[in-house]
Amino acid sequence: MNKIVLGFIGIFGLFSFALANMLGFTNAGKERCAMPTARQLEFDYDVHLEKIPQGTTDLNAWLPLMPENDYQIVEETVIEPEDGYAITSDKTYGNKILHYALKSPQTPFHINVHYKVRRLEYSNQPQERQFITNRGRENLQEPNKYLQPSRLATISPRVKELASKLTKGKTDTIEKARAIYDYVFQNVSYDKTIPGWGNGDTERVCDLKAGNCTDFHSLFISLSRASNIPAKFVMGVPLTEEREGQPKGYHCWAEFYDEQLGWVPVDISEAWKDKSKYQYFFGNLNPNRLEFTQGRDIVLEPSQQGEPLNYFLYPYIETDGKPFYDFKVSFKFREQFEELGRR
Repeated sequence: MNKIVLGFIGIFGLFSFALANMLGFTNAGKERCAMPTARQLEFDYDVHLEKIPQGTTDLNAWLPLMPENDYQIVEETVIEPEDGYAITSDKTYGNKILHYALKSPQTPFHINVHYKVRRLEYSNQPQERQFITNRGRENLQEPNKYLQPSRLATISPRVKELASKLTKGKTDTIEKARAIYDYVFQNVSYDKTIPGWGNGDTERVCDLKAGNCTDFHSLFISLSRASNIPAKFVMGVPLTEEREGQPKGYHCWAEFYDEQLGWVPVDISEAWKDKSKYQYFFGNLNPNRLEFTQGRDIVLEPSQQGEPLNYFLYPYIETDGKPFYDFKVSFKFREQFEELGRR
Protein backbone atom coordinates (compact mmCIF):
# COMPACT_ATOMS: atom_id res chain seq x y z
CA MET A 1 0.00 0.00 0.00
CA ASN A 2 1.53 3.26 -1.11
CA LYS A 3 1.48 6.20 1.24
CA ILE A 4 1.45 9.52 -0.54
CA VAL A 5 2.39 12.37 1.70
CA LEU A 6 0.86 15.48 0.16
CA GLY A 7 1.54 17.88 3.05
CA PHE A 8 3.79 18.65 5.95
CA ILE A 9 3.66 20.68 9.15
CA GLY A 10 5.22 24.00 8.21
CA ILE A 11 6.94 26.41 10.53
CA PHE A 12 4.36 29.08 9.78
CA GLY A 13 1.52 26.66 10.36
CA LEU A 14 2.77 25.92 13.86
CA PHE A 15 3.35 29.60 14.51
CA SER A 16 -0.18 30.42 13.35
CA PHE A 17 -1.63 27.76 15.63
CA ALA A 18 0.30 29.03 18.66
CA LEU A 19 -0.59 32.64 17.90
CA ALA A 20 -4.26 31.82 17.47
CA ASN A 21 -4.26 30.25 20.93
CA MET A 22 -2.47 33.16 22.59
CA LEU A 23 -4.42 36.07 21.11
CA GLY A 24 -7.49 37.24 22.99
CA PHE A 25 -10.00 38.99 20.74
CA THR A 26 -12.81 41.25 21.90
CA ASN A 27 -16.36 40.32 20.86
CA ALA A 28 -15.60 37.18 18.87
CA GLY A 29 -12.84 36.37 21.35
CA LYS A 30 -15.42 35.62 24.04
CA GLU A 31 -17.03 33.08 21.74
CA ARG A 32 -13.64 31.64 20.78
CA CYS A 33 -12.76 30.81 24.39
CA ALA A 34 -15.43 28.12 24.46
CA MET A 35 -14.22 26.50 21.23
CA PRO A 36 -11.31 24.22 20.39
CA THR A 37 -8.86 26.07 18.15
CA ALA A 38 -7.62 22.94 16.36
CA ARG A 39 -8.60 19.34 15.71
CA GLN A 40 -6.37 16.40 14.86
CA LEU A 41 -8.30 13.91 12.72
CA GLU A 42 -8.29 10.82 10.61
CA PHE A 43 -10.75 11.21 7.74
CA ASP A 44 -11.99 8.69 5.17
CA TYR A 45 -13.56 9.54 1.82
CA ASP A 46 -15.18 6.35 0.43
CA VAL A 47 -16.75 5.71 -2.96
CA HIS A 48 -18.52 2.43 -3.88
CA LEU A 49 -19.61 1.48 -7.40
CA GLU A 50 -21.65 -1.70 -7.21
CA LYS A 51 -23.30 -1.78 -10.64
CA ILE A 52 -21.13 -0.52 -13.46
CA PRO A 53 -23.10 -0.87 -16.73
CA GLN A 54 -22.29 -4.11 -18.50
CA GLY A 55 -20.04 -3.62 -21.50
CA THR A 56 -18.54 -0.35 -20.27
CA THR A 57 -15.29 0.29 -22.10
CA ASP A 58 -14.05 3.44 -20.32
CA LEU A 59 -14.74 4.65 -16.81
CA ASN A 60 -13.44 7.99 -15.57
CA ALA A 61 -13.82 9.04 -11.96
CA TRP A 62 -12.79 12.40 -10.50
CA LEU A 63 -12.59 13.00 -6.73
CA PRO A 64 -11.48 16.17 -4.95
CA LEU A 65 -8.33 15.88 -2.88
CA MET A 66 -8.02 17.80 0.37
CA PRO A 67 -5.78 20.87 -0.03
CA GLU A 68 -3.18 22.07 2.43
CA ASN A 69 -2.91 25.65 3.68
CA ASP A 70 -2.02 27.54 6.86
CA TYR A 71 -5.09 26.30 8.73
CA GLN A 72 -5.45 22.82 7.22
CA ILE A 73 -2.28 20.74 7.54
CA VAL A 74 -2.48 17.43 5.69
CA GLU A 75 0.04 15.14 7.32
CA GLU A 76 -0.67 12.04 5.25
CA THR A 77 -2.85 10.86 2.38
CA VAL A 78 -3.28 7.17 1.53
CA ILE A 79 -5.05 6.30 -1.72
CA GLU A 80 -6.53 2.90 -2.61
CA PRO A 81 -6.54 1.29 -5.09
CA GLU A 82 -2.99 2.33 -5.80
CA ASP A 83 -3.12 1.65 -9.55
CA GLY A 84 -4.86 3.43 -12.40
CA TYR A 85 -4.95 6.98 -11.06
CA ALA A 86 -3.26 10.33 -11.57
CA ILE A 87 -3.26 13.47 -9.44
CA THR A 88 -4.17 16.58 -11.41
CA SER A 89 -5.60 20.05 -10.76
CA ASP A 90 -8.19 22.14 -12.53
CA LYS A 91 -6.86 25.02 -14.59
CA THR A 92 -9.10 27.74 -13.15
CA TYR A 93 -8.98 27.30 -9.38
CA GLY A 94 -6.10 24.87 -8.87
CA ASN A 95 -8.24 22.35 -6.98
CA LYS A 96 -6.41 19.05 -6.46
CA ILE A 97 -8.09 16.16 -8.25
CA LEU A 98 -7.74 12.38 -7.99
CA HIS A 99 -8.51 10.93 -11.43
CA TYR A 100 -9.04 7.23 -12.21
CA ALA A 101 -9.15 6.14 -15.86
CA LEU A 102 -10.18 2.48 -16.14
CA LYS A 103 -10.52 0.26 -19.19
CA SER A 104 -13.28 -2.40 -19.11
CA PRO A 105 -13.86 -1.84 -15.37
CA GLN A 106 -15.04 -4.68 -13.18
CA THR A 107 -17.83 -4.50 -10.59
CA PRO A 108 -17.63 -3.76 -7.71
CA PHE A 109 -15.12 -0.91 -7.63
CA HIS A 110 -14.15 0.83 -4.40
CA ILE A 111 -12.06 3.97 -3.85
CA ASN A 112 -10.82 5.05 -0.43
CA VAL A 113 -8.80 8.13 0.42
CA HIS A 114 -7.58 8.17 4.02
CA TYR A 115 -6.23 11.39 5.53
CA LYS A 116 -4.45 12.42 8.67
CA VAL A 117 -5.11 16.12 9.00
CA ARG A 118 -4.84 18.94 11.50
CA ARG A 119 -7.54 21.58 11.10
CA LEU A 120 -6.93 24.95 12.78
CA GLU A 121 -9.25 27.81 13.46
CA TYR A 122 -9.07 30.22 10.51
CA SER A 123 -9.09 33.77 11.82
CA ASN A 124 -8.62 37.00 9.90
CA GLN A 125 -10.94 39.18 11.89
CA PRO A 126 -11.36 42.71 10.54
CA GLN A 127 -12.21 44.23 13.93
CA GLU A 128 -8.79 43.35 15.34
CA ARG A 129 -6.50 43.12 12.29
CA GLN A 130 -3.86 41.39 14.43
CA PHE A 131 -3.81 37.83 13.14
CA ILE A 132 -3.48 37.51 9.39
CA THR A 133 -2.59 34.16 7.90
CA ASN A 134 0.07 33.74 5.24
CA ARG A 135 -2.76 33.04 2.82
CA GLY A 136 -4.39 36.32 3.80
CA ARG A 137 -1.21 38.26 3.02
CA GLU A 138 -0.94 36.88 -0.51
CA ASN A 139 -1.31 39.34 -3.36
CA LEU A 140 -4.52 38.65 -5.20
CA GLN A 141 -3.81 36.79 -8.42
CA GLU A 142 -6.24 37.10 -11.33
CA PRO A 143 -8.73 39.37 -9.51
CA ASN A 144 -11.20 39.22 -12.40
CA LYS A 145 -11.72 35.53 -11.65
CA TYR A 146 -13.31 36.54 -8.34
CA LEU A 147 -15.34 39.42 -9.77
CA GLN A 148 -17.16 37.66 -12.61
CA PRO A 149 -20.58 35.98 -12.25
CA SER A 150 -20.98 32.22 -12.52
CA ARG A 151 -23.90 30.40 -14.08
CA LEU A 152 -26.00 30.60 -10.89
CA ALA A 153 -24.15 33.19 -8.78
CA THR A 154 -25.42 35.96 -11.04
CA ILE A 155 -24.82 39.71 -11.14
CA SER A 156 -28.17 40.71 -12.59
CA PRO A 157 -29.58 44.26 -12.66
CA ARG A 158 -31.50 43.70 -9.42
CA VAL A 159 -28.39 42.29 -7.71
CA LYS A 160 -26.42 45.38 -8.80
CA GLU A 161 -29.21 47.66 -7.56
CA LEU A 162 -29.35 45.93 -4.17
CA ALA A 163 -25.56 45.96 -3.83
CA SER A 164 -25.48 49.68 -4.60
CA LYS A 165 -28.16 50.37 -1.99
CA LEU A 166 -26.40 48.32 0.69
CA THR A 167 -22.98 49.89 0.16
CA LYS A 168 -24.07 53.48 -0.50
CA GLY A 169 -21.83 55.95 1.33
CA LYS A 170 -19.32 53.25 2.29
CA THR A 171 -15.79 53.47 0.90
CA ASP A 172 -13.99 50.83 2.95
CA THR A 173 -14.10 47.21 1.72
CA ILE A 174 -14.70 45.89 5.24
CA GLU A 175 -17.67 48.23 5.74
CA LYS A 176 -19.18 47.18 2.42
CA ALA A 177 -18.67 43.47 3.08
CA ARG A 178 -20.13 43.82 6.57
CA ALA A 179 -23.22 45.54 5.19
CA ILE A 180 -23.70 42.65 2.75
CA TYR A 181 -23.09 40.07 5.50
CA ASP A 182 -25.67 41.79 7.72
CA TYR A 183 -28.23 41.93 4.92
CA VAL A 184 -27.95 38.23 4.07
CA PHE A 185 -28.05 37.25 7.75
CA GLN A 186 -31.11 39.38 8.44
CA ASN A 187 -33.11 38.60 5.30
CA VAL A 188 -32.43 34.96 4.36
CA SER A 189 -33.76 32.00 6.37
CA TYR A 190 -32.12 28.60 6.60
CA ASP A 191 -34.89 26.52 5.05
CA LYS A 192 -34.64 23.23 3.16
CA THR A 193 -38.40 22.67 2.84
CA ILE A 194 -38.88 24.67 -0.38
CA PRO A 195 -37.82 22.80 -3.55
CA GLY A 196 -34.75 24.15 -5.32
CA TRP A 197 -32.58 24.80 -2.27
CA GLY A 198 -28.89 23.89 -2.36
CA ASN A 199 -28.05 24.93 -5.93
CA GLY A 200 -26.58 28.27 -4.97
CA ASP A 201 -28.99 30.11 -7.27
CA THR A 202 -28.75 33.82 -6.45
CA GLU A 203 -31.93 34.74 -8.31
CA ARG A 204 -33.91 32.12 -6.39
CA VAL A 205 -32.57 33.45 -3.08
CA CYS A 206 -33.57 36.98 -4.09
CA ASP A 207 -37.10 35.70 -4.78
CA LEU A 208 -37.63 33.38 -1.82
CA LYS A 209 -35.15 34.62 0.80
CA ALA A 210 -34.53 31.01 1.83
CA GLY A 211 -32.09 28.17 1.31
CA ASN A 212 -29.07 26.39 2.76
CA CYS A 213 -25.40 27.34 3.06
CA THR A 214 -24.92 27.23 -0.72
CA ASP A 215 -27.72 29.73 -1.20
CA PHE A 216 -26.67 32.08 1.62
CA HIS A 217 -23.14 32.36 0.29
CA SER A 218 -24.08 32.60 -3.37
CA LEU A 219 -26.06 35.72 -2.55
CA PHE A 220 -23.16 37.09 -0.48
CA ILE A 221 -20.72 36.43 -3.33
CA SER A 222 -23.00 37.95 -5.98
CA LEU A 223 -23.53 41.12 -3.93
CA SER A 224 -19.82 41.37 -3.12
CA ARG A 225 -18.77 41.02 -6.73
CA ALA A 226 -21.41 43.51 -7.79
CA SER A 227 -19.74 45.89 -5.30
CA ASN A 228 -16.32 45.26 -6.91
CA ILE A 229 -15.20 43.11 -3.96
CA PRO A 230 -13.45 39.88 -5.04
CA ALA A 231 -15.19 36.92 -3.41
CA LYS A 232 -14.85 33.14 -3.57
CA PHE A 233 -16.97 30.07 -2.83
CA VAL A 234 -15.41 27.35 -0.64
CA MET A 235 -16.77 23.80 -0.33
CA GLY A 236 -16.05 21.24 2.36
CA VAL A 237 -17.34 18.72 4.88
CA PRO A 238 -18.84 19.68 8.27
CA LEU A 239 -17.60 18.04 11.46
CA THR A 240 -19.68 17.53 14.56
CA GLU A 241 -18.14 18.21 17.96
CA GLU A 242 -18.16 14.50 18.79
CA ARG A 243 -14.88 12.59 18.69
CA GLU A 244 -16.02 10.56 15.70
CA GLY A 245 -18.82 10.66 13.18
CA GLN A 246 -20.12 10.15 9.67
CA PRO A 247 -21.02 13.51 8.08
CA LYS A 248 -24.07 13.15 5.84
CA GLY A 249 -23.57 16.13 3.59
CA TYR A 250 -21.49 19.13 2.70
CA HIS A 251 -20.93 22.60 4.07
CA CYS A 252 -19.78 25.70 2.25
CA TRP A 253 -18.74 29.23 3.14
CA ALA A 254 -17.29 32.30 1.43
CA GLU A 255 -14.26 34.57 1.54
CA PHE A 256 -13.88 38.14 0.34
CA TYR A 257 -10.69 40.01 -0.44
CA ASP A 258 -9.56 43.16 1.34
CA GLU A 259 -6.43 44.92 0.09
CA GLN A 260 -5.03 45.32 3.60
CA LEU A 261 -6.14 42.08 5.21
CA GLY A 262 -6.18 39.70 2.26
CA TRP A 263 -8.82 36.95 2.25
CA VAL A 264 -11.41 37.22 5.02
CA PRO A 265 -13.75 34.25 5.71
CA VAL A 266 -17.47 34.45 6.47
CA ASP A 267 -19.98 31.75 7.35
CA ILE A 268 -23.43 33.33 7.37
CA SER A 269 -25.50 30.14 7.49
CA GLU A 270 -23.68 28.91 10.61
CA ALA A 271 -24.20 32.33 12.18
CA TRP A 272 -27.90 32.07 11.34
CA LYS A 273 -28.13 28.66 13.03
CA ASP A 274 -26.38 29.91 16.17
CA LYS A 275 -27.05 33.62 16.42
CA SER A 276 -24.72 33.98 19.41
CA LYS A 277 -21.88 33.56 16.89
CA TYR A 278 -23.14 36.29 14.56
CA GLN A 279 -20.06 38.47 15.20
CA TYR A 280 -17.65 35.56 15.26
CA PHE A 281 -18.40 34.22 11.78
CA PHE A 282 -17.51 37.53 10.14
CA GLY A 283 -13.77 37.00 9.90
CA ASN A 284 -13.47 33.63 11.65
CA LEU A 285 -14.10 29.96 10.92
CA ASN A 286 -14.10 27.37 13.68
CA PRO A 287 -12.18 24.12 13.04
CA ASN A 288 -15.34 22.00 12.73
CA ARG A 289 -14.95 21.65 8.95
CA LEU A 290 -12.59 20.34 6.32
CA GLU A 291 -11.98 22.27 3.11
CA PHE A 292 -11.91 20.46 -0.23
CA THR A 293 -12.44 22.81 -3.17
CA GLN A 294 -13.09 26.37 -4.29
CA GLY A 295 -15.11 27.83 -7.11
CA ARG A 296 -18.15 27.18 -9.27
CA ASP A 297 -18.63 25.96 -12.86
CA ILE A 298 -15.63 23.67 -12.51
CA VAL A 299 -13.97 22.05 -15.49
CA LEU A 300 -12.06 19.01 -14.32
CA GLU A 301 -8.63 17.83 -15.43
CA PRO A 302 -8.66 15.93 -17.69
CA SER A 303 -11.88 17.64 -18.73
CA GLN A 304 -15.19 15.83 -18.43
CA GLN A 305 -17.52 15.26 -21.37
CA GLY A 306 -20.44 16.65 -19.37
CA GLU A 307 -21.21 20.21 -18.30
CA PRO A 308 -19.01 22.14 -15.84
CA LEU A 309 -19.77 21.20 -12.25
CA ASN A 310 -21.84 23.61 -10.18
CA TYR A 311 -19.49 22.77 -7.30
CA PHE A 312 -17.11 19.91 -6.58
CA LEU A 313 -17.20 17.84 -3.42
CA TYR A 314 -18.77 14.55 -4.43
CA PRO A 315 -17.23 12.27 -7.08
CA TYR A 316 -18.00 12.92 -10.70
CA ILE A 317 -18.03 9.73 -12.80
CA GLU A 318 -18.51 9.06 -16.50
CA THR A 319 -18.94 5.72 -18.25
CA ASP A 320 -18.12 5.85 -21.96
CA GLY A 321 -18.38 9.63 -21.85
CA LYS A 322 -21.78 9.82 -20.14
CA PRO A 323 -22.47 10.96 -16.55
CA PHE A 324 -22.92 8.04 -14.15
CA TYR A 325 -24.63 8.50 -10.78
CA ASP A 326 -25.20 4.96 -9.50
CA PHE A 327 -22.60 5.05 -6.73
CA LYS A 328 -22.44 5.64 -2.99
CA VAL A 329 -20.16 8.10 -1.23
CA SER A 330 -19.56 8.30 2.51
CA PHE A 331 -17.39 10.31 4.89
CA LYS A 332 -16.04 9.25 8.27
CA PHE A 333 -13.82 11.00 10.80
CA ARG A 334 -12.18 10.10 14.08
CA GLU A 335 -10.31 12.31 16.53
CA GLN A 336 -6.71 11.14 16.80
CA PHE A 337 -6.11 12.46 20.29
CA GLU A 338 -7.31 15.11 22.71
CA GLU A 339 -8.38 18.21 20.84
CA LEU A 340 -5.67 20.82 20.72
CA GLY A 341 -6.17 24.29 22.04
CA ARG A 342 -9.11 23.60 24.35
CA ARG A 343 -8.96 25.92 27.33
